[in-house]
Amino acid sequence: MHVLLEVIHGLCDRPGFFYRSKTEEVVGDQPLPLLYLESEASPTPFLHALEHKLDEGRPAIPHAYVDVSAVSAEVDKRWPPEARETPPLLPLLDVLSHRLSEVHVGTERLTRFDHYRLVDWLTSKRLPRKPGRDDRASVIELLRQWTGRTAENGEALNRAVDAFIPNLVTRLGLGLVAWVGSKAGFRWLGKRVPGLARESKWFMRGQNFALPNHSIEFLGFAERLTLGRRESENTEQIKLLLVHAFLEDLRIAYRRRSRFLPRRAGWRRTAYIPVLLDGVTEDNGGWELLELINDVRNETGELDPLLVIAASSVQPALSQRLGTTPVAPEEIAEALTTWREELPRKRQMLAPDARYLMIKLPFPSPDRKKWKGTPAFQAAPVRWLARSRRLEAIIAAVAVVLLVPGFVTVQNHIEANCSIVGSAVLPGVSTRLMDVDGNVECVGYSDNSSQVFGSNERLRWTQRAVFAQNEEAERLHEADPGRPFVSLLYFSSLTHRDTNPDADHSRAEELEGMLLKQQQQNARSRSEPLLRIVIANGGAMMGRAPEVLRDMLTPLLERDRSIIGVVGLDRSVAETQVVITELGSLGMPTVGTTLTEASLPGRSAMYFQLIPGNVRQADLVRRYAQHVGATNVTIYHPPLGQGDVYLDDLVNVLGKELANAAVLYQAVPWSRSPQELPSQCVKDHSSELVFFAGREEDFGEFLRAIGKDCYDKNRLPRIVADDAIIRFIAQKGSRMHDSLAGMRVSYVSMAGLVVLAGKACVEGKLDENARGGLPLYAFCAGYSRLAQEIQASPLPPEDKPAKPWPGEHMGVAYDAAGLFLDAVRNAQSRLAGHTPHRGAIGGELRELKSHGATGRTDFSASRVGERRNFTILEINDIHDFEQQPTCVYLTGDLYGADSPRQANGCPA
Repeated sequence: MHVLLEVIHGLCDRPGFFYRSKTEEVVGDQPLPLLYLESEASPTPFLHALEHKLDEGRPAIPHAYVDVSAVSAEVDKRWPPEARETPPLLPLLDVLSHRLSEVHVGTERLTRFDHYRLVDWLTSKRLPRKPGRDDRASVIELLRQWTGRTAENGEALNRAVDAFIPNLVTRLGLGLVAWVGSKAGFRWLGKRVPGLARESKWFMRGQNFALPNHSIEFLGFAERLTLGRRESENTEQIKLLLVHAFLEDLRIAYRRRSRFLPRRAGWRRTAYIPVLLDGVTEDNGGWELLELINDVRNETGELDPLLVIAASSVQPALSQRLGTTPVAPEEIAEALTTWREELPRKRQMLAPDARYLMIKLPFPSPDRKKWKGTPAFQAAPVRWLARSRRLEAIIAAVAVVLLVPGFVTVQNHIEANCSIVGSAVLPGVSTRLMDVDGNVECVGYSDNSSQVFGSNERLRWTQRAVFAQNEEAERLHEADPGRPFVSLLYFSSLTHRDTNPDADHSRAEELEGMLLKQQQQNARSRSEPLLRIVIANGGAMMGRAPEVLRDMLTPLLERDRSIIGVVGLDRSVAETQVVITELGSLGMPTVGTTLTEASLPGRSAMYFQLIPGNVRQADLVRRYAQHVGATNVTIYHPPLGQGDVYLDDLVNVLGKELANAAVLYQAVPWSRSPQELPSQCVKDHSSELVFFAGREEDFGEFLRAIGKDCYDKNRLPRIVADDAIIRFIAQKGSRMHDSLAGMRVSYVSMAGLVVLAGKACVEGKLDENARGGLPLYAFCAGYSRLAQEIQASPLPPEDKPAKPWPGEHMGVAYDAAGLFLDAVRNAQSRLAGHTPHRGAIGGELRELKSHGATGRTDFSASRVGERRNFTILEINDIHDFEQQPTCVYLTGDLYGADSPRQANGCPA
C-alpha cells in the first residue's frame, strides 16, 4: 500500500514548466492514467482514507470524491422536472463538474466549467417558438438567455437611448444609418451574441466532436445540440463533446501561458486534480465515463490535469472486459513506467485500454497503523512570483521607483508654475526646470498662455494679456498676409526664490508697456506692422540666462525669422554680459531697457541702450551735489566684487567723478545688511549728501538705519538713491513702513518726464501745455485705458497699480518697442514695403532718431542714449504714496531743443 500511495502522490504532483519526460521527452505537463482499482471487497475504506489524506494536506490538493451509486439520486434532487426537461446526458459528469466547481485553489475558484455547462444547457433546452422567417431568432434568444443578455435588456436599452436622444430627427437619422448598414450586408450585427466569443471559437475551430464543420456558423451548431434537433445527431459524439468541453475547462484553468505571456493563475496550479470515483459499474455510468475520457484523450492527444482514481468491487470486472490483467500494488511503479512506454503506440491505435492502469487492491486490513508513514498529500508550494499579489507588489514597487522621479518632476513643475505638456507639444513654448542659487525655477520662453512665468498675479495677468494680443496679431495677419508681422523677444528675470513685489511689479510694468504698444499696433490698418511678443525668463537675477539663450532661444531665433530684436535683459550682472555678447554673435539687435553699466556697449555691435550709462549717472549726481552745495558725499554700498557688475561699476565711476571735481567723498560698505550703518541724525549732516548705491531690496533697511533715533529730521543729509530703487518707489507695500514717515528721498529716474506727467496722464487728461507732444498724449491715452482694464481685473488690491503716475519701467519698455517699430517703418520705405530682416533692423537703429513718451532718443551719435534726459526726482515724504515726485535736477535732452528749462535743468 505504501508503494501505491507513493505512486498516487507522484501522479498528483504537477511537473514544472521545463520538466522533460525520460520516456516521451514531453516538456512540462505529463499524460495521466485512468487508475482503476479492483477489489473483491469494497474499496470504499481505501478511497475514504485517501480522501482524508487529501483533506489534511496543507496546502491542499484540489480533489473530489463521488459515490457513483448515489449519483442518480443527487442529480434528481438538483434538477427537478420543473427546472430541467431531461436529465443530463452524463449524470456522473454533471455531479463531478458540480463538485469541482466548488473547489478553490487558494482564494480562486478552480473553474466555472463554461464550455461544459454551455453544451449541457443546450442539450436540455428546446428552441423557443419565434414566428417569422428568421429561423435563427430562436437560438439567438436561447443563447442570450444563457449569457444573461435577453431581449428585455435590449428593450431597456432602447428606452434609455430614447431618453438620452429625445430629438426625433436624431433618432430617425440613427435608424436610417442602421437600415443602410443592414442593406449593405452588416446583418451579422443583429446575430451576434455578446459574451460567447471564446466558447463559440473553440466549438467551431478548437475541436471536432459532433462535426462542427457541418454547420456554417456557431448558431447552427448550437441549434443542432438542442432538444428536438439532437435526436438526429450521433449521441455518442455529443457525449464525447461534453467530456471534451469538461476537460477543456480544466485545461484552461491549468494553462500556464496566454499566447506568449505567462498566466500566473496557471502557475499557481502546482498539483493535478485527483477525483475519487467510488463504486463505478457498467450500469451506473461509471464505465461509460471512463471510456469517454479514454476516447477523448486518444482522439485529441491533448493533456489535461484530471487524475481519475476509480474503484469497484462489482463483478464482472472492467479488466476482464478490456482484456487486461490488474497488477499488485507493490508492482504499480514498474507498471506505471511500462504504461508510459506503451502509451504512444496504444493511443496511436486508439486502443480502448490505452489510458487505463489496472490495480488489484488487497483485502482491507483493520490495522490503521499501516497508514502511518505514508506520504503527506499536499500541493507543492507556489513559486514566489506566481503567488497572489507578489507580482503586483513588484510591479507596484518598480512603478514607484520609475514614477517617483516623474511625480517629483511633475510636482516641481507645478510648484514652479512650469508647463510640461506645452513645452512638449507646442512650438511656441520651451521650458526647463533649473537650479538657480538653490531654488528650482522654470526658465525658457513662451508665446502663448500654456506657459506663464512667475508667481505674482499682476505679472501673470500681464503675460496672459500679451499672449491674447499675440493671437490677435496672428488673426489679423491671416486676414491680411501682406501686412508686416514682426516679433520682439522680451528677455528678463521673471522668477525668484521668495515673494518680491518690487521686482515682480517692475517686470509687470515693462510688459505692460509692451502690451500697450501691442494694443496700439494690432488694430485695423493696411500698412502698420503687427506686433507679437515672445516672453523669455532667465531665472532669478538672470542666473540661467546664458543656458536659456544657448539651449532654447538660439534654435528659436534660427527658426523664427519674424523675431527682429530683443528687449529687456534686467540687471547688469555677469550673465547679462554673456547674453549680450552671444546675441551680438547671432546678429540680433538688442535694446536694454534699464541697464546702465558702462562696459555693456562694448560687448556687442548690435547692443543698444536707452538709459544713459553709469558715467552719466555719476555726472548727474556730481552736478546735483555741487548744485545743492553739499560739503561731503558719502557713498553707501554693499560688498563689491560679488558678481553685480552694475554696482561695482557705479561705485567706481562715481568715486572717480567726485574726485576729479574735487568734491569730498567717502565710500562706506556694509558687510551683511544696511542695518549696520550708523544713524545720520546724531550730528547735523544737513549740508551733506548720501548716495545709496545698491539694490531695491536693501533700500528700506538703509533708510531705517540712517534715520534711526532721529528727533530732528532737518539734521539728516540729502538722501539720493541710484536708478535701481525705482522698483522700491513704485511699490506701495515697501514704502508704507511706519519708520519711513516724514523722510525726504531723492532718486535717479530713467524716465522722469513720464513720471512728471503725473495723475493727469493716468487719467488720460494731459494738460494742453504738456511738453511731451503727441507721443506723450498717445502713451497717456493708451495707459489710461490699460490702467482701467487692470483695475477692473480680478487681481488682488495689492497687485493693482496704486501710484498716481505712470511707471517708469512701463514708459521705457513702451519706447523700446516703439524704436523697433520705427526701424521697421524706415526699412519698409527703403525696401518697397517688404518686411525687413533683423540685420536690416540693426542698421536702421544706428541711424534712428525717435521721439517717444520718455523723451528723445538719438542712436545716430551713440548706441547708448547718452543724450537722453537723466533726472533726479524727489519725494518729500516717502511714506506718502499719493505724493507726486518733483524734479530737482535734470541733464540731457528734453522732448525738443526748444523745451524751456529751469535753472536746475528741469522742465519749466
